[in-house]
Order: sequence, then structure tokens, then C-alpha cells
Amino acid sequence: MTLVHEMPCRLRDIVDAMPAKPGSALFHRRDGAMTRVPYPECHRDALAVARRLRARGVRPGDRVAIHGTTSYAWVLADLGCLLAGAVSVALYPSAPAPRVVAAARESDCRLVLTERQEFTEAFGRAGVDALPLDAVGSAGTSGPGPGPGASCLPKGPSSGPFTIVSTSGTLSEPKLFAVHSAPLLYTMDRFAELYDIGGQDRILLYLPLSHLPQRMMLYWGLGAGMDFVLSDPAHMARDGRELSPTLHVAVPRSLEHLRWRAENLRDRGEAADLGQAYAAVFGKAVKAVFVGSAPTPPALLEALHEAGPPVYEVYGTTELGMVGLNVPGATRAGTVGRPIPWGEVRLDEGTGEILVRTPTPFLYGRLAGGEVVPESLRDTWQPTGDVGSVDEDGYLSVRGRLREFLALSNGEKVFVRPIEEAAAEATGAAECVVLTTDSRRLQALLFFESGAPGDREDCRRALGRLNRTLHSWERVQRFALVDRLPSVEEGSLTETLKIRRHKVEETYGRDAAWHPVHRDREGN
Repeated sequence: MTLVHEMPCRLRDIVDAMPAKPGSALFHRRDGAMTRVPYPECHRDALAVARRLRARGVRPGDRVAIHGTTSYAWVLADLGCLLAGAVSVALYPSAPAPRVVAAARESDCRLVLTERQEFTEAFGRAGVDALPLDAVGSAGTSGPGPGPGASCLPKGPSSGPFTIVSTSGTLSEPKLFAVHSAPLLYTMDRFAELYDIGGQDRILLYLPLSHLPQRMMLYWGLGAGMDFVLSDPAHMARDGRELSPTLHVAVPRSLEHLRWRAENLRDRGEAADLGQAYAAVFGKAVKAVFVGSAPTPPALLEALHEAGPPVYEVYGTTELGMVGLNVPGATRAGTVGRPIPWGEVRLDEGTGEILVRTPTPFLYGRLAGGEVVPESLRDTWQPTGDVGSVDEDGYLSVRGRLREFLALSNGEKVFVRPIEEAAAEATGAAECVVLTTDSRRLQALLFFESGAPGDREDCRRALGRLNRTLHSWERVQRFALVDRLPSVEEGSLTETLKIRRHKVEETYGRDAAWHPVHRDREGN
């Protein structure tokens, strides 16, 4: 396989071919009503955005940030950047304003397109030019067509990165890096073979398009002529029911919500059985649901496998791309499937960390001083930061992040995620984070929904019962109650809703009101 930085950019060819596919379309909500936009019209709109960017001074190689939820305007901004030769910078819509503004400045953006007025003002104060995303995105949605020769915009570089994204930020502050299109499209070529994906499919997208796997499917799907349903968490069940997508991309929390909706339909008698209820929230045509970004509870997968659509848990990292896949005919609940057929996976002998060697890492280069410094991760063993195990049939399980193994003063290492899950279930907490501040004893932060605080004595008794089932060094010695959930806005969750342990400890652990689980051991 040719080195990715030597590969030509297929994305421009994909977008230029859109006018030849009038039967394919993007569906999105406009003024509350679902609207169908054929590919040729989308291409015309994207050209109008590209001309608007050029008129604003954007030149090939410049960087333009896109900040907003999944929408037609987001897609147009992204395609407009590509047609104008600009490099897009994908900013998560739920990230706190200081982090978003800092990312725009660090990536040396000429322009930011944002859907949030308050962020426009924050960008302006930081000296970054900003425009409303909807205004730019609607540049070509009315009025006459682009006219002859409108597609003859000068092309940008034929190789090199097309976008800048950020790491997830679970272990440290998010870091920016550049991505070339080649590994994304190569990965999707393999997905098409493994899952029988093609132009006949319709995909429902409701996670942020700043999430790289979403755009991987978007661009490849545009080339294949797939239909797209651009939705959001509030409308995903309705859009699935009405537009019958064949493919879903999900995270565990969205699947939990859809299962809850399906069970409610059944319990209210609006569906004859759970299978019919699942069809009402996923659509009747779904053939694959891809779930990743965080571990999926085995009980959820088992419930969906029993009566719901085919769910395939997949695993990868932002920098390295796909690592493990459950596929048709080779799926095992509780695992992330077998290693990718085009790469290799092994476990570190000392720590159990998952190591990957792949010809298709997503990371092209890291940002340093505003410049992209190429870095090759290709065909070298790279750490994932996750600890795993492999069963006798070659299925890979992710036990948790390496940071979730806490070293105690007695030299033992405790994997805290199973303890957290058991503690949350025992106490009724919505989330539990176990940490240690003195390397001697484990302490549990129990998070409850606002307005429904946990009872201290009930939690004490529940943790005491749990401790009797655990090894001595796995037992929780102290606990604290928190009457609100960790959030993205405060920095305790990533934009894909994963716990950022260092931030949780910093925000809640240092000043927590700790209570002993066993009074006699604490002397009170």
C-alpha cells in the first residue's frame, strides 16, 4: 500500500461526481419539516459556499473551522472547504467555549463557521473571524443555479491532509492532529466488503459530524451514492421510523435511549412485541447498527441481539483508526470482535495494553506552532492506552483504559472499572468514579441525577455489602455523594461522553466530603 502522504486526495473527485447521481439524496429538517436534497442540488449549494469562502479571503491550504451539530449546513461547510481547497477544522459543538476558541487559535484558522451566537462573540474577542454557520450553509439553497463554469474553482493540494481534528481527551487535554482522506476511504472500502454496504443503503447520522468516523462514512457514502438522513438525538427515533435507514451509527448511550423507547412502546401496548417496538424506533429496513466510542454494556447488547436489529460493536482510536470489528457471522457479545483483517493486534506482556500495527492510521501529523508536522504511525506497533484480553477464538475484549488501573502502595494494581459498575448498580448512582489520592485506599465518587440525591446511609450499607464480595485491595474505603452528573461543559466528560478521570478528580475529588464505608476502621 502506498504511504498515505503520497496518495492523491480522492475526496475532491467524489464531490465533483455528485451531479451525476440525481437519484441519491440527503434528508434534513428545514423549518421543522423533513426536506430531500438530491446530490446535484447539494453540489450546487456546496459550490456556492466555496465561492463565499473564496470571497471572504480563504485560499487553498487555509484553515476553516466548523462548529455545530449535525446539519445540512455542516455538510455544506465541509464540502465547501474541500471545493475551495481549504483544510477544515472540526470543532465539537458541546465542548466548552475556552477549549473551542483555543483550538481555533492553535490551528491558525482564517475563519470559523459556528451555529452559536455566543461563540461568535468569544471568537471575536480572541481575534478569530467568525460567521454564522447557517448563513454560510444556506448560501446556495435559494436563487438561481451556479451557472456555467462554476465548478471550475481552482483545486487545492492534491495530497496531504484535508481536515484537523482533536484526540478524545480521556487521558490528558485534547490534542489537535491532521488527517489524510486515504486511510478513511480505505477503511470504508473494507467495511463495504465486510458488511455489504453500497449505494443501495441509507444511513442515519445524528452524532456530531466533528466525530471522525461519521465523516468517514459521509465521504465514502457520497462516492457510493448512498442516501443520508441528517438527524439529531431528539429526532433520531422518529427519523428512523419514517425514513427507514439501513445503517445506524451509535454510541452506547443512544442505544440505551432507543431500547428504553422500544420497551415503553411495548409496555404501553403500542407494539405487539419487542421486535415490533424496535422496528418502530430503528426503522423496518435496518440491517446494521455500528456502536463504538465507549464500552457497550453486555446486557444492552444481549437485549438488542435477542429482539432488535443486528448490532456490531466496533473498536478503534481517533489516531489509529479501526482496531477490532464484530462482523456478520463472527460476532461475540462483550467483545469488540476480532482484530481488523488488514492489521495486527497484540497485548503488552507487562501491562496487557492493546498494541496495534496498521497500514491505515488516521493520524497524518500533529500540530505544533500552527504547523502540521508529519508523523508516520504506519506499520509500527502503537499503544492504544486501553487494556484488553483475547479469548481462545481470537475475540478481543477491552477491559478499560490503562489509566483505570490504579497502583496501590502495596505494589498491586487494581482495575477500577468493574468496581465502579458494581458500585453504581449497588447504590443506584448514575455514575461512579473510583480514585485514590494517597495510593493506599480506594475512594468512590457516586454521581446522582440533580434533584434525586443518594442517601448517605443507604450508600454506606450498599458499599459495605459490595466490599464483602471483593478482594481486600479492591474494597472501597471511603465514598462521597455528588448531586449532579459530570458534564462536557465543565470538562469532566469528553465530547463523546467518556469519563475524563483526571478532570473528575480535579473537579470533585479534591474538595469532596468523604464518608467512611466502615466506621470502625475510621474511628468514628
